[in-house]
Amino acid sequence: MFDAPRMNEFTQGTIFSCAYAENYKGGKVYGLVITARCDAAQEKTPVFTYVPVVPLAVWLLVDGASIVLDRVEADISNTLRNYLKDANLSQTLLKTHSEQAIYDAHFRPHEEERARKSQCDKFRKCIQQIDETRGFKADCSDWGRLKNYLTQNQAKTDAVIKELASHRLNGYYLLRNLETYSDENGDYVVLLREIHHIPSDVAKLIAGGLPFDVWKEAYSNCGSICPRILNEDDMALPVGKLKSPWIEHLMQNFALLFSRIGVKDNDFDDIKKCLMKKF
Repeated sequence: MFDAPRMNEFTQGTIFSCAYAENYKGGKVYGLVITARCDAAQEKTPVFTYVPVVPLAVWLLVDGASIVLDRVEADISNTLRNYLKDANLSQTLLKTHSEQAIYDAHFRPHEEERARKSQCDKFRKCIQQIDETRGFKADCSDWGRLKNYLTQNQAKTDAVIKELASHRLNGYYLLRNLETYSDENGDYVVLLREIHHIPSDVAKLIAGGLPFDVWKEAYSNCGSICPRILNEDDMALPVGKLKSPWIEHLMQNFALLFSRIGVKDNDFDDIKKCLMKKF
């Protein structure tokens, strides 16, 4: 899937260290260059464009978790609507009232009724689940608790990973067994929707290896967010190059995010009438 990096080469498919990603500021981030090969080779571009690359395990606790949380909340909301329907209540109540307010008004008075007790317990449990889910959506900084949550919702978590692995999860691309000159070799995820740029002069320095001291002296205070060198042991440099056909496949997925066009469906009855005239 990858070629070893070439000295002073910085082109489409190049993966380099010390990149930047908006929601991954605390850990190591890599960048994958998407600037056209011809522009890079002929030095026609004033800036190089890249998309961030983050470790799969970290992605699962950030963007991956966000997807799981959205899906869990949607499922719980659907279950609550069904409970309202079973209780002969309008499902639109959820649009105007909180789940707790609905429970207090329509279920709590029936908690001790044998025929309604199970229904009340189930509705109350859903409220607890959806409150927990929304709590994580508001603040998922406690990764220990979040890991437990994802384990409790293993089916949803596995479904997201399977979609990622089969390239069916829009906006993300899985890279397998990427070597990064660190202890984090393994699987990584490309964030296709998050596009960043590097000035060409900085890209040339990264291509040859940009150490911490040079970066600190010349670039640390110039307002640039990439490269982002976290400590003296770090160096911004290419770590690999995505080979064909994976780079073309990745670029195809990237392009589809921004070029999908919807048109009105043709009228089936009208087409059928036209055909009937011929037969």
